[in-house]
Amino acid sequence: MVEEILARRALTKSNIPLTDFTINPYVGCSVGCIYCFAKFIGSFKDYGGVWGRDVRVRKNLTSLLKREIIRHPKRPVFLSTTCDPYQQLEKRYEITRAILRILVSHRVPVYLMTKSALIRRDLDLLQTAEGEAKVLVTITTDREDVRKVLEPGSSSFEERLETIDLLRDNGIQTGAFVGPVLPMNATRVALELSKRVEEVHLDPLNYSFQVKNIFLKFGWQSWLEKYTFQEVEKEFRKHLHLI
Repeated sequence: MVEEILARRALTKSNIPLTDFTINPYVGCSVGCIYCFAKFIGSFKDYGGVWGRDVRVRKNLTSLLKREIIRHPKRPVFLSTTCDPYQQLEKRYEITRAILRILVSHRVPVYLMTKSALIRRDLDLLQTAEGEAKVLVTITTDREDVRKVLEPGSSSFEERLETIDLLRDNGIQTGAFVGPVLPMNATRVALELSKRVEEVHLDPLNYSFQVKNIFLKFGWQSWLEKYTFQEVEKEFRKHLHLI
């Protein structure tokens, strides 16, 4: 179910390390990551619904941001903390694109994090930002069987690598965020990323209670253990600088 709602504000204070402000164009996320914390932390839990299916569109964000940006202290803005800004609905609503256009036109630095190749659509705006936009492409696995089960609405591993290549080739600051670490060929992922970036942040699978039964069903239970993450971390250190 898709529902259009009115937000009270566009810019929200945030405690994430990169910046003090975030914008979440959508409540809910059709990427549908089974492991996502946003199912029970943040606005979605207050609305209810089925995670991955039900999304609320904050349709007035653009008009709100146009007013708020005048008083904004030019601190970087992060898109997004509780949804993927380039989830499938963005093709129809283009709210993220409208937000990006406003931020870029006011010379506000922006960080974008996504699992979706749809960000390629906004290459023109990212180039206009002239170095004030940075993209983090999230990498979780190189396995299609894992992706289809745990994050069915995301782009494939290959598409994400191609997205990194395209953005970097066009002068966009682009990095990779590896997390949460899901069942993968760690050597392959590390080698592919080492061709494209020099450093990555590696994050374990938090809130594993959300996926425990699924991992048991598919025989992935060793990936719930701390030692497996440590082995992945060890392999990544051979090829990349971890931050």
